Amino acid sequence: MATNKVLFISVDYLKDNTPINKNVDSEILEPCILKAQNIHIEAVLGTKLYNEIISTIGALSTVNKTLIDDYIQPALVEWSFYRALPYINYRFTNKAISTSNSDNSDAVDLNELHYVREDVKNAAEYLSERVTKFLKDNTDIYPLYLENGDSCADIHPNKTNYNSGIVFD
Repeated sequence: MATNKVLFISVDYLKDNTPINKNVDSEILEPCILKAQNIHIEAVLGTKLYNEIISTIGALSTVNKTLIDDYIQPALVEWSFYRALPYINYRFTNKAISTSNSDNSDAVDLNELHYVREDVKNAAEYLSERVTKFLKDNTDIYPLYLENGDSCADIHPNKTNYNSGIVFD
């Protein structure tokens, strides 16, 4: 698994592009962005292309900037939102897992949270599939997408990004 600390989106970008309230603590959201990026985006791009983009993030080529801005960032926003949803309401302390409440709102129950997460996951899978289709249509521009690593730690790009819970070969 990748252990990079380079983020493709900022916490502010995540808040601006989701219903996440501006007052949600960045310390909650930043690890969710990193986890979503390392788990979901690397699986879409494959390790070789993922590492190339990370290594050039400060000086992206025009084609990589297009890939990041138009395809990866929208997918990463949804995956980050998906990863953050359980942690926005629940706090993990040394005494317990707790939930906060206020005078003007009530926390959703787990069934409602599951429904919201499924909706966000559907959007994330769709946007990830757009990344995959774009890369498949542009393999001449992104040759690393097709390269398979020799290491057992290398992740090959997903063939499809939809997960129905049923395996179809």
